[in-house]
Parts: sequence; structure tokens; C-alpha cells
Amino acid sequence: MQKILKPFLILIFISQALNIFAQRKDELEQNAYDLLNYAQYAEAYTAFDQLSAKYPKNIDYKEKLGICCIRFAEKKDRAIEVFTELKSKTKNPLYDYYLGKAYHVNYKFDEAIPLLEGFLANINSFKPQDDFDYKKDAELTLKNCANGKELINNKVIANITNIGKPVNTEEDEYVPCITTDESIMFFTYRGKKSLGGKQNGKLEPDEKNGKYLEEVYVTYKLPDSTWAEPKSVTSVNTKGNDAAISVSPDGKLLFVYISDTKNPGDIYVSTLEGKEFTKPKPLNKNINSVDFWEGSCSISADGKSLYFASERPGGLGGRDIWVSQKIDGDWGEAKNMGPSINTPYDDDAPFIHPDGITLFFSSKGHQSIGGYDIMYTVKRDNEWLKPSSMGLPLNTTEDDRYYVINSKGDKGFFSSDRGGSGGLGGQDIYQVTPGILGDKPVIALLKGVIYGDDKPVQAKIEITKIIQKEKIDPITSDKEDGKYMLALSPGAVYNIKVSAEGFEPVSEDLDLENLDKYMESKKDFYLYSQAKLSNTLAANNNKTTENSTTNSADKTENTPCNTNVPLPDFSILKGKSLNNPEVYKQLIETAGNYCAKKLIFKVQIAAYRHPKNYNYSHLTQYGKPEIVDYPDGITRFTQLQFNTIKEAEAQRQKAIAKGQTDAWIVAFVEGKRYTLEELIMLDFLGKSIN
Repeated sequence: MQKILKPFLILIFISQALNIFAQRKDELEQNAYDLLNYAQYAEAYTAFDQLSAKYPKNIDYKEKLGICCIRFAEKKDRAIEVFTELKSKTKNPLYDYYLGKAYHVNYKFDEAIPLLEGFLANINSFKPQDDFDYKKDAELTLKNCANGKELINNKVIANITNIGKPVNTEEDEYVPCITTDESIMFFTYRGKKSLGGKQNGKLEPDEKNGKYLEEVYVTYKLPDSTWAEPKSVTSVNTKGNDAAISVSPDGKLLFVYISDTKNPGDIYVSTLEGKEFTKPKPLNKNINSVDFWEGSCSISADGKSLYFASERPGGLGGRDIWVSQKIDGDWGEAKNMGPSINTPYDDDAPFIHPDGITLFFSSKGHQSIGGYDIMYTVKRDNEWLKPSSMGLPLNTTEDDRYYVINSKGDKGFFSSDRGGSGGLGGQDIYQVTPGILGDKPVIALLKGVIYGDDKPVQAKIEITKIIQKEKIDPITSDKEDGKYMLALSPGAVYNIKVSAEGFEPVSEDLDLENLDKYMESKKDFYLYSQAKLSNTLAANNNKTTENSTTNSADKTENTPCNTNVPLPDFSILKGKSLNNPEVYKQLIETAGNYCAKKLIFKVQIAAYRHPKNYNYSHLTQYGKPEIVDYPDGITRFTQLQFNTIKEAEAQRQKAIAKGQTDAWIVAFVEGKRYTLEELIMLDFLGKSIN
């Protein structure tokens, strides 16, 4: 009995082992195909590599391994090996196509072209089993090869670096969105830290077959030019897909892409209030269509134009770039940007530079050498010029998207899944210098703090193009630190009005009509309440009275205008900048009460090449300015005249209190103008003016 039972038990054991083995094979196979269908090519590569090694006679495993190699940048060189082997073993015409694709992604364009041409010549003799349009893709890849050969001969000199940790990790980081001064970067993260963990298509937890969803993260530039540890933007993120897609130049508006089980994807906007962003709100129906994807955008610096990508009908094919203008505070009907920008292929990820005339975007058409490539165009005479590729090595045969540059144009940022280049895994964010080919953008970037009664305050900044009589969307300063940032394009004279509740508004003109290069300037604004203004004026009047009394007393014993009295010693002030508050204070103490018979001091309130653009209505209470055209082409505005610097300083403070923060003092000797620095170097001209 035992001799019969033992072989029987062995057969049962073998049968169970085979079932377990078959089950493990089925699970491994299903997992591999699921990963491929989810476009998780790195993981799918590992799974099919294992299957192919265990079952070398299975042609389909080997084929899917090769497809993963083509689409997984780190293993693309192996794709040539895999499809060369498959092509030698079978006459399947698709292997000409795949081997041609393998050569293409490895920049072997001359080897790819005959294979793809041969595939197209024979495509009518067979019908592929799936619905993929091989003919269309092969034709596009041939165009990519031709573009690649041309761009290789005109390779661009650029320095591309992975920005590294702590921003980039072995997981996915992409879509960099920078403020125009490059101080803040928002980006999209997908990985182990994603809220909700792995989820399925119904947004339900699914550790086995689910995938991580997108989240919005932010990092800040540190003083040593490195990036701080990124943090989740918790007020924006949910357990669904939340992706950063754009930020306004001043960092106050954050645009995000949100999709869920009912929505293929729409564009939302969140507003910075204090240190937190508000809950995102969807843009109106002119931007977000009912049934179609919208997933990238960029707002102009003046807040009036929104460029975005959409798959809605009415385009030229695939994704197209559209533009909407703000009308009565909301976005108007969107218009397709037409064939000068869009192609029959996908065009996506627009970024409009703050100069308003330089547009970057990613395209599978134009001069693409494969996948999405970064293009740029410039507006001339209200028309967009033919887009140009940013060239090699910025563009690759992989996807290169979401390109942004800073206001100066010397740095660009983009995301890519390219192999090598210091990639840490998945999608990474890269920096490139220079940020733009050819001429740099021309723009004025104003940054500073707005004070209310000498403390930082949240204020409204209204900007108007004076000659064009065109208003720009107002911005606000931060309510905690009073900081603001403003990007203005050239070719106009701007009036900048700053106001806040409880304070007297100030207004100032800025002439950028002839600006021909990038300009960055620190500009603080000072607002004062009516009570503070009254106290300041009273204090200045008392100070002037005290100075007059002191001067009268001095006439008895030490009259400043008495030619027998020695001049102050200016040696400690010579060669020093009066922009230094301590040096200026020393001047007031040293020579504040000095006077001479032919020496007068005036408060200069402005200097312009286009004097008609200066509005001095905020200072008319002190009298009409004296306006003089000088031989250097600059018209200078001065107000009142005084015998001493101290008296002039009291008036300068009044002008500052009214918003003329750049008022300063100049001297005149017998009608000839001197700066105070010049007069110091001449020892105030000594006794020659007495």
C-alpha cells in the first residue's frame, strides 16, 4: 500500500507546484502588460526582461521588452539589439518599423531612414492587429530624422544641468513654474509622498495595480543659489490629480491642473493670500470645455492674456495652443493661435515671457527631432514669427516640455525624462544657460517693499500706460512683508499708483519708452496716513524754525556767511557716496548750517528726457516747480530754494512724505549746477563764492 501511495502523493505535489508556477507566471505576465498599458516603462522593462529571460522562445515578451527599451531612455540603446535579433528570426514587417524607431531614439538617423521608408513601402501588404496608426507615426519619425540631421550640424552651445536634490529624486518631478525673478519654483511631484498612496482609476486605494497621483510642491531659492527642501502646497493638494502648470510673474496666482473620475482635466487658479494659497477655482467655460482636456497655461505679465493648451474641436490636430483675452474682469472667447504656432501634431505647454512678445511651447511638429521638443517664437508687428527649435542638446529624441525662463533670459528650466545628463530617475527638472538663443528679452523688473507709516503694508498697485491710456491688471503687495514684484515691457510711459486703506495714495511715472536692455531696479514706496503727514509737516516746520533761530544767534558770534570763518573740513566725506545714510547724516552734521552769499540749495524732484510724461500734481502744494532743459538732453525739475542744506533737507522730507521718494538736493553757485558730491570735492568752492 505504501509503495502505491508514495508515487501518488508525488504526482499531487508536482501538480500543485505546476499550478502555483503557472499562477505565478500568469500574475507576472498580467503585471507586465498592465505596467506597459499604464506607460510605466521602467517597471514594465524589468517585468518583461524577467519574462523574456525565463521564456526566451516567447516572441511577444521579447517584442514588448524592445518597446519598453525604446520608451525608457535609460535602456534605449538595448532596443537596437532586441529588434535586430527579432528581425533576424522573423519576417514580421513591424520589426522594420520598431528597429527604425530604435535607431531614431539613439540619434542614428541615417540607419533609421531606410528601415522606415521600407516599412512604409510595404505597409499595404499587411494589416497590424492593433489600432495604432503605424503609417502616421513612421512618417512623423522620418520627419524627426530629417530635422535631427539638420540640427546636429547646427548644434547649440548650452550648459544643461540636472538641478539635483533636494528637488529631484528617484521619483517624478516635472513642470517647473518660476516667478520671474527666479526666487520661487512650483512644480509637480508624483511618487511615494503623494496623498492617498497608489490609487486605481476610481481614485480608490490599490497598492497592487494602482499608481501614484500628482501633487503640487514648492521650493525657494536660498542665498547660496541652491534650492530649499520642497514642501507640499497643502491648501491646493487633494487625493486626486493636482498638478502645477503655471504661476504669474509676481507669484500671486498659481494655476493648477485638476482631473477626477468625472473630468478629463481642467485648469484652476489659486490666489496667494498672506502666506497661503486659496482653494483652487475653475476658470470659466471659455477656457475649460465640457468634455475635452485642458492642461497647461501661461498668463501674460499685464494679466490680460491667457495662453493655454486644449484638445477641443476646431484645432489643427491633437493638442493646440489657444489664447483668451480678459474682458470685464474675466476670460473672453478663446481663439486658436493658428498654423503659425499649431501643427497637425500635438502642441502644448505654452509660456509667455513677461516681455509679452516671446513665446515658448513644446511641439511634436515644427522642427521636432522626436516626441515633444521646445520651440520659441517672437511677435513682430503684431504677428508671430515662424517658430524655431531651441536645438540640440536642449531638445532630445525624448519628450522635452514645460520650458520657462527668468525675466533676464540668462536661465531656463524644463523637465525631461532623458537618459544620462545626471538624471535621478523618472522625470527630472533641468536648468539650461543661456535661457534663450539670440537677443535677450527687454523688460523692466521692479521689486521692493511698500510701507504704510514706515511699516510694511498690503497695498494695491495700479499701472497705466499713459500715452496709450491702457490699464494693466492691478497687483497687491504681500500683507505681511509688503513685498511686491512688477514686470513691465518697454515702449511706454507708465503711471504707477500705490494705495492702501487708511493711507494717502502716491503716484509716480516711469519712462520705459526707449528701454533697450534688461533692467532690474529696487523701488520702495512710502504711504502715510493723514495723521502721520500732519505730524511730519509740523515737525519739519518746527525744525526749520529752530534752524532759523540758530542761524540768527550765530550771526553774533559765528556767522556762517562771514568770510573770516573757516569752512568745515570735508576731507572725511570726499569720495564717499551720499546714498549711504550714515555718510549723508555726517554731511548734514558737518555742513548743514553752512551758507554763502552766492550759494543756494534746491530740491530736485525729477529728471526726464520726456518731461511731458512727469506728473507733479502731488507736490503742487509747495509751489510750481522750476523746469530747465539741460544740454545733456535731460529736463530737470526743482522746487524751492534755500540758504542751507538743513533747510533744503526739511523740504526734501516733505516731498518724500508725499511719495516723491527719489527727491534729492542739488546746489547752484551763480546759476551753475553742482551735485553735493561735486561740491564736497571742491570744498564748497571755499571763499571764492563769498
